[in-house]
Amino acid sequence: MFHWCGKSCSLSKTLSPHWFYSWFSSSMESEIPLSGKSRLISDAHPTPLEFEYATECGQEPSVASAALLELLHSPSCLVNADGSVTHLNVAWRRHVGIMDGGCDFISWVQLIYAEDRYAALSHFQRAIAMRERMDFECRLQDCRGEAHWFLLSLQPLGGMQSDQSGLLCLATDIDRLKRKELDLERRASVQTDMLNISVDCIKLISPDGTLLHMNRAGCDALGVPENSLFGMPWLALLPEDVRVAGEKAIASARAGTFARFPGRSVLPEGEVQYWDNMLTPIMNGGAAPTAILCVSREVTAEREALETLQANEERLAIAVAVGGLGIWDYDIRRDELHCDEAWYRIMGRDPSCPIRSIAEFRSFIHPDDVDRATEVERTAGDLTASKRDYAIVFRIIHPNGDIRWVRSAAYLQHVSGAPTRAVGFVVDITDVWHRELALRDANRVLEEEKTVLVRQSIEDPLTGIANRRGLDRELARICSEPDFKEEAICIGMIDVDHFKAYNDRYGHLAGDAALRNIASALQSVARQSDTVARYGGEEFAFIMMGVRDPVPILDRFIAIVAELAIVHADSPTGHLTISCGCVVFTSLDKLSPALLLKRSDELLYEAKAAGRNCHVVRVNSA
Repeated sequence: MFHWCGKSCSLSKTLSPHWFYSWFSSSMESEIPLSGKSRLISDAHPTPLEFEYATECGQEPSVASAALLELLHSPSCLVNADGSVTHLNVAWRRHVGIMDGGCDFISWVQLIYAEDRYAALSHFQRAIAMRERMDFECRLQDCRGEAHWFLLSLQPLGGMQSDQSGLLCLATDIDRLKRKELDLERRASVQTDMLNISVDCIKLISPDGTLLHMNRAGCDALGVPENSLFGMPWLALLPEDVRVAGEKAIASARAGTFARFPGRSVLPEGEVQYWDNMLTPIMNGGAAPTAILCVSREVTAEREALETLQANEERLAIAVAVGGLGIWDYDIRRDELHCDEAWYRIMGRDPSCPIRSIAEFRSFIHPDDVDRATEVERTAGDLTASKRDYAIVFRIIHPNGDIRWVRSAAYLQHVSGAPTRAVGFVVDITDVWHRELALRDANRVLEEEKTVLVRQSIEDPLTGIANRRGLDRELARICSEPDFKEEAICIGMIDVDHFKAYNDRYGHLAGDAALRNIASALQSVARQSDTVARYGGEEFAFIMMGVRDPVPILDRFIAIVAELAIVHADSPTGHLTISCGCVVFTSLDKLSPALLLKRSDELLYEAKAAGRNCHVVRVNSA
């Protein structure tokens, strides 16, 4: 027994960390302050007599506290609130390879493995701030820099209510247990990942039909969350019409017999999937199975292919019965071609000399079409990807040199997603094709003529810009479409100043040339989305969408006409100029094309009255 600050206890080298915590905390709660740094009384574990001697000789209690840590065989230390280690016991020093007395100025967080330091520091700060015990798992770094798992316990010195700010840190080695735990988790994760890789729906079902586990594909197919705890009846997740067959299959598997039944599921988007459910009982040495393994393989594509094949074969039989069709059957994998007599008759060949491969068929085809008509692999791949049937028009050459047009169509059969067989027919369409080509040519000529007529009807023949009809059509479109109702629009009228005098003095040919030059200049200033039109005589009009301030554009209109420098001796400026009136409408609601032009025409007269060679702009003049 020894005495320390009025407390007595029996010490041994086999003290448990938790007993030590309790005893150490109660001692610190009473009257033991911590000093800044500590030193060891002895390199070996102190005896009770050494500890009693130390305290009676006036040594600081922290020295005695440090000596108590040496009684523990597991790593332990004293840490200040700032994270500096005031004492590291022998067990910890041996773990990190620090020589005796070499622990001064060590930061506690440096003892933690680098990847765990952030989390450990969070626990440390909480223990300091809240004055509460913190237990957590982390890795400590050894002398070789390797990591070992420990359970760290941080206990405020002096207890929960003490003013002491330091911590006692005890470390319990859990490395072997932790690594076994991590290995088990890894193995479980690998097994789950292996199941999730499968595109099949894999389920583990109890004999009573309860769902115990299901892989990702199964969860997706049945709309069950992947992190679900399961435990629900499996058949209740399926449509009612397949449950009876499912119950019979489960009953067979429960009796120890392999079972199988067709299933169906409906995705939230309404898409139907078809399944082949295979149930295998899992026996555990007894007569009855402990669980049922169900592998559900999706057969939607195979079912759809079979239905399509049946429908196509029915259509093909009808077409053959009508007559005029030659049937062919091609084995893609073996490159074997089989054709009926009607096919040879269309090709102009003798059925007694059959062809057996695509290579032999190539000699029947026009050179310009041969590659396109016999690219089997690429064509099959494209059709498989697009889920379309095969159809092509190409030319063949009869032995007498006649060129005939034929149309060939086929249906592809697949095995495991790969095309394996093509069955189709061929029909001679030469006469129809010639008529179709002639009709196409006639239609193309008509469309070109129609385009010319439409353009001529809305285009001014003198200037090449839009005419009055084109302007009216654009205004009507703007006023009628809702998208333009709230969009700003500028409508303007332009008049060539003193143009009558110009015609009288220089002649109409010069006047026409002047109008063409002015139209071209105005068109060059306008944006591509704007409309510039010849309104009539020497008057022009323009439409600009989305423009609230047209002044810079109008200034440019006037400037570019002036830059033409078309001499006009009877004009005050000595050359042709223009005047412009422009209205900015912020809304077209209840406005008509006639009203838009009327407002801009009124402002044009104001510009002419103001001395010409200028513009007048108004906003919201509705």
